[in-house]
Amino acid sequence: MKLMFYIFLAISLVFIASLTLKSITKKPLCSLCVAVASVWLVLLFLYKTDQFSNTLILGLLIGQSITGIFYFAYRKLPKALRIFSLPFFLSMTAVGYILITNDIELSVFGLLTVLWLLAWTGFIYASDPGKAKIAKAITNCCDEDL
Repeated sequence: MKLMFYIFLAISLVFIASLTLKSITKKPLCSLCVAVASVWLVLLFLYKTDQFSNTLILGLLIGQSITGIFYFAYRKLPKALRIFSLPFFLSMTAVGYILITNDIELSVFGLLTVLWLLAWTGFIYASDPGKAKIAKAITNCCDEDL
């Protein structure tokens, strides 16, 4: 079966439709994001109803959306909030994992809780001279220039 071909074709067609809709409505949206998310939402529904079984491609597409959401938030949020990058990204990854597997691992949620609390502590004390360097390193984790 040419599964990848049909998935790529679906993404391409939704992408073109989204570009058309974007030009008509003049609404700002990422046509690539709409295309990928639309296709994985349909595939997730088919998977949950036992009509689709390829969790690899489903996971890849969900992961692409997670990365897109992360970078969108990274660009739009105030720089001070970027200290929450790691727990935010891992939380979205956990949600994607649960969407596919229905498996909730309490240890993962324990770790996420600790990461959110550490990030919150870093956010509160980011201007403290002893912690500012660490907070800046975390805040600039995805910047290409140092």
